[in-house]
Amino acid sequence: MTRSTVISILCCKTKNCVALVGAPGVGKTAIAEGLAQWIAAGKVPAELSKARVVEVDLGAMVAGTVLRGMFESRLKTVIKEAENSGGKIILFIDEMHMLIGAGDKWGSNDAANILKPALARGRIRCVGATTFDDYRKYIEKDAALERRFQKVHVEEPSTQATIAILRGIKQQYELHHSLEIQDAAIVAAAELAGRYITGRQFPDKAIDLIDAACATAKKMMQIDSQEKEEDTVKKAIVAPNHVAQAVSRCTGIPVSTLDQEEKDRLIHLADRLHERVVGQDEAVNLVAEAVLRSRAGLDQPGQPIGSFLFLGLTGVGKTELAKALAEQLFDSEKMLVRIDMSEYVGFGAVARLIGAAPSCIGYDDGGQLTEIVRRRPYSVILFDEVEKADPLVLNVFIQLLDDGVLTDGKGRTVDFKNTIIIMTSNLGAEHLTAGMAGESTMEAAKDLVMKKVQKHFKPEFLNRLSEVVIFEPLLHDKLKEIVKIQMKSVTARVAAKSISLSASDAALDVILLESCNLMNGARPIRRWVQKNVMTVLSRMLLKGEAVEGSTIVIDATDDKRGLRYEVVNPQGKSPVVELSCDKSYVAAVTNPKP
Repeated sequence: MTRSTVISILCCKTKNCVALVGAPGVGKTAIAEGLAQWIAAGKVPAELSKARVVEVDLGAMVAGTVLRGMFESRLKTVIKEAENSGGKIILFIDEMHMLIGAGDKWGSNDAANILKPALARGRIRCVGATTFDDYRKYIEKDAALERRFQKVHVEEPSTQATIAILRGIKQQYELHHSLEIQDAAIVAAAELAGRYITGRQFPDKAIDLIDAACATAKKMMQIDSQEKEEDTVKKAIVAPNHVAQAVSRCTGIPVSTLDQEEKDRLIHLADRLHERVVGQDEAVNLVAEAVLRSRAGLDQPGQPIGSFLFLGLTGVGKTELAKALAEQLFDSEKMLVRIDMSEYVGFGAVARLIGAAPSCIGYDDGGQLTEIVRRRPYSVILFDEVEKADPLVLNVFIQLLDDGVLTDGKGRTVDFKNTIIIMTSNLGAEHLTAGMAGESTMEAAKDLVMKKVQKHFKPEFLNRLSEVVIFEPLLHDKLKEIVKIQMKSVTARVAAKSISLSASDAALDVILLESCNLMNGARPIRRWVQKNVMTVLSRMLLKGEAVEGSTIVIDATDDKRGLRYEVVNPQGKSPVVELSCDKSYVAAVTNPKP
């Protein structure tokens, strides 16, 4: 379609100049290069059969013009030659917005004003290329220049069209890198670029992937030949796994998550989340099922991977589930971005989130949310205490959840389709507390929570969420499981120093008894373990009571009110350390067992 439109415009009598306008990387320059190939192949009308495309390098023409009139002379020479050719020379001006102001030193006319008379007469054919932003910023402001060009929008090609483009240029990259590119690698480049590389357009991002994959395959083959001490390097073959490695470098997502292993992760996502989040079976299952539907491609395309509203008391696992999702889907808890919504209240809340409007303070800084996602498009976004946010901010969330995109203050579109949106709230927590105390059933408490949520949030906001998840209060049996998880984490840290650590069941009971607070959930357990157990172990390490190869056994004291630390070093047993839970760390008791 674009090809026939460009040729038709060039065959016009007067307004025979084309302005190719599109996003960076969609192939505007390639269209001009393709025009020269179409002419050479005889695939154009008779009027253009003997034409040739000549690129005008404005930067080179301006360079060295130290005297007034030198630039005008150079440009008019080009214009005169094009006019004398009888339409057989088609000028191509890449970055055509540079015509505005080019060569206007010392009061001279710029390139745009020099070109206007020639363009108005229709005696020269011209093709220009620029982006939407630059066209609006420069060309549209000069109405006389704009009307001399017919604007042609260059749309981003589809995935299938990109695959066809890659097949067409495959031979160029095979010759350059001296290797062979599998067709499966071309298909993988187009599909993975569309899925994982946001903020850039086809075919540019897919072409870059193929180029990077070729370089990777060739390097791996050379290294393999050197290790095997072979005299000749075999011809490398670019496979889909090389493309996956290129995507991994671009996005930071490990290669393992791009292949078959990702499907296995999704199938077993609920089981892996249960390992970290205790006592919230229903909540974990709801989240895992929603993510599974989205990644299978059965949910509405273009929306975030999942969007959830987590409700419940403090310390019941809302943030922990968000961290677990980040680790399972993006391989790192660092992919979790937390935004405190209590800070987004009143005038300027929306501007702070997505960026200030032009001429306003903070315009150059961008929005906190949009800038984070532009830099890290694969992440879990946690909006904490969302009920405290300004109503105008919630309206922005409606657009985000519905379309999967936001437009920042600078007019840039930010894609959220590779993010998970999680919002937390304590609305209705008093009803869950009453249910935990036995004043009502838990089901009745959940119904009251939902009624309060529906009263606070608009229906159009709630209807766009993947799930509204209510976390149940944690009881003693579940809290003991959390104690085990916390001690398992401590054991792993100590093991990194080549020290073995174990805790008896009685010791776990002491930790639970001293740290347990049903109203505050699991958070006091983590703090207690850090303040007491980790402090004791740290002192042992620094004082040399526990060294590399030691074994530390934690048990309950005889009164069941404290912890007893027994260290067995490679040289023999060390003094036993006892710690009463209502006192600070005490010195080692000098009564080692014989």
